[in-house]
Amino acid sequence: MTQYGSNYRGSASVPPGGGSGGGARVAQAAAGGPTRRGLIGSGIGLVVSIAAAGGGFAVWSTANSTNDDLDRAFDLDAIPEEDRPERTNQALNLLVIGSDHREGNDEADARSDTSILMHVNEDGNAAYGISIPRDLYVYIPEDPDAEVSDTFDKFNAAYAWGGVNLTVRTIENLTGVRIDHIVEIDFGGLVAVVDALGGVTMDIQAADADGYITDEPGVESIHGDHMFFPEGPTELNGAQALDYVRQRYQYNEGDFARMRHQQELIKAIMDSALSAGVLTDEDKLTSFISSTSDAVKVDTEFNAVSTAINLMNMRSDDLVFMTTPHLGTGEQGGQSVVVYADDPENPEASNPEAVSLWEAVRDDKVADWIEANPEDEGE
Repeated sequence: MTQYGSNYRGSASVPPGGGSGGGARVAQAAAGGPTRRGLIGSGIGLVVSIAAAGGGFAVWSTANSTNDDLDRAFDLDAIPEEDRPERTNQALNLLVIGSDHREGNDEADARSDTSILMHVNEDGNAAYGISIPRDLYVYIPEDPDAEVSDTFDKFNAAYAWGGVNLTVRTIENLTGVRIDHIVEIDFGGLVAVVDALGGVTMDIQAADADGYITDEPGVESIHGDHMFFPEGPTELNGAQALDYVRQRYQYNEGDFARMRHQQELIKAIMDSALSAGVLTDEDKLTSFISSTSDAVKVDTEFNAVSTAINLMNMRSDDLVFMTTPHLGTGEQGGQSVVVYADDPENPEASNPEAVSLWEAVRDDKVADWIEANPEDEGE
């Protein structure tokens, strides 16, 4: 599995017709901030784990039997066609959302904690997961059904204000890429995924002593109790894995460290599923899916069989992860944000890499983009 860091630069969205935020500018990115091309989150784990089994009987049998039982919660046809970009090829663009409905919070308070645009090329032999930082400062398009819209704000505000459909509108406006399908997994479901596999092994990054943590288990952070994990390879159950990939204030890199840990968890889930034989044994796979499917929601047109066909040749080495190119961290309206562009109306001037990345996704030429934009050695 190829991993890209998070110091790549990116572009901003521009509201069609200007919008209420058309003239807004973001603050200058903080010099020396954590801008390595970051990594992606946990929602994709279930999808790519099943795909990693290839074309075995267990996958086809289980995909057929579970297709009718999926929770089809999202209707992308509700988004007016004239507001959506055209489909430009036969590649698959799947939006994977990890939502965080934490205990004690209302459903309306939930935000998308992880969003990944997964592009599977037309040949079905490579996939690219492009994470969208939740604090990315973007234009959120007008949506008459949303609580708030037609403004600039942090990306995950789109989910809070207008759910999945406003999130799709925001991404499509930003990228020009048409989203084919949605897979949403609640973070509570992540616990079930890991526990159904009997746990995972992760190489734990040592926390930074930055005032938020100590070396004692269960210490209080600004987000409440969290667990302490020893540095190095560690066996984690579902609750422990969820706690670890939620942590950000424990690290100087903040959200960029968290995104990296989320991607590492995806790899750990895949490795655990393969080593346990879950993906080649029909009974094990059926049990695995039944124990995790309650936390998964899809769009009305999602088809588990056709998706399995698209992903049947995928292995972990065929997955490339990266973060939306950006300019680092800055401040806007008194809040810390991840900066898209110095001038949202002219993203090409300050962030040509992101503009070219979205073009590469639309043209199904992401491999060429990566070759033209290699990761800096040692970063």
